[in-house]
Amino acid sequence: MTRLPDAEAVLAAFARTPGDVAAARRVARQFSDLDEGERSALLWSEDAGARLVAVLLLVQAMRERPDPELTDEYLSAAKAERFDDTVLVDLGAEELVGAPLVGASTGPLYALVKSDVAMVRRIAVVATLAFAKRGDAEVPLGIAGRLVRERSDTVQSALGWVLRETGKRASEDALVAFLERQGRFLTPAARVTATEHLPAAERDRLRG
Repeated sequence: MTRLPDAEAVLAAFARTPGDVAAARRVARQFSDLDEGERSALLWSEDAGARLVAVLLLVQAMRERPDPELTDEYLSAAKAERFDDTVLVDLGAEELVGAPLVGASTGPLYALVKSDVAMVRRIAVVATLAFAKRGDAEVPLGIAGRLVRERSDTVQSALGWVLRETGKRASEDALVAFLERQGRFLTPAARVTATEHLPAAERDRLRG
């Protein structure tokens, strides 16, 4: 009888790799048939590598068959402060949280903005990449407007990245207008990132 893979097998496989994101992707593909209970064990593990593989397994599952329970599983771990590395947000938020809301109510994103957990607020920002990549600047800039005064680098670094992508993929004019109104509230590093794709004169002006 063939033994089904379990969380320990995943950890053993990951331990034999360099431990980076590329390796975690390979392990996640190898164990794509891992059952939900074992995946949950990885997500809630104390092991950082386990959580990384678990997030990638959730993304794989969402791609294969979109399911709101996958979003809930991801957000439950984030809200419980199981995410101590921004990579867990950056690899999962767009597809697990943002993409399911495209064409639907964005109320859940604005609810995440109000979280006491910085990683959850970062999820709200990064999730809006799903909108920016479809040419929608309104949602990313709306979320950014709620968080632009945030001092946490966890959030500010995401704001810089997402604002840049919004300008590149959705509307440069809308980004420039946003930065003229609220750019002064961004940290200098976030402002640099947000403007790095703009023409030199515009970039220098907005960086002040």
